[in-house]
Amino acid sequence: MWYSEQFGTIKTPRGITVNGIQHPSSIFRKWTKPELLAIGIAPARVEVPDSRYWNTGRESYIFTDGEWVISYDTTEKDVEQLKTQLISKISAHVGSLLSSSDWRVIRASDGGTDLSDEWITYRNEVRAHGNSLESGVEAFASVDAVRNFQNHPIQEERYLSTYDDEGVETIGPETETVNRTVDKTNWGWPTAPDAEVDEYHVRYI
Repeated sequence: MWYSEQFGTIKTPRGITVNGIQHPSSIFRKWTKPELLAIGIAPARVEVPDSRYWNTGRESYIFTDGEWVISYDTTEKDVEQLKTQLISKISAHVGSLLSSSDWRVIRASDGGTDLSDEWITYRNEVRAHGNSLESGVEAFASVDAVRNFQNHPIQEERYLSTYDDEGVETIGPETETVNRTVDKTNWGWPTAPDAEVDEYHVRYI
């Protein structure tokens, strides 16, 4: 992407006319940065605020280090509204997790197979975890707290796999550490009794 005070934002190469001279779209691929700058065109990048936490306003254009930086005036969103939205998502996730085993509860209440202890424990743990998350969110006093909750850094140790000459896979014992960011709205919940086991997972560090 490029920017020119004459043409504005140029998202894709196109033919342009500068001072009466027509230039084909290929100049954006073939010309050097100094050559483009000589006709008033420079690379541009947009600094986009995370719309989950910021309201955006007026655009600003600043030319620095040979490129245009396009940014936006921002104001933080209301933390109470963000908390309400987050609690609603947590509640919906509780409902989603429980819904997959509701048929077991219905079957038991209709005189069929009793709900096993492991399923009773799982469903109780899901509700308890949801309640715990909601209580934590209620105590948030800033947008930063919401942001950190939805962008929580974790380290996971996972087995590496190797293959023999016949293509047979062996998982472990060597491991690697993977860094990633998770949204605690959907991460860290109890594991259902019938959940598929992740054979590569060792532990969270």
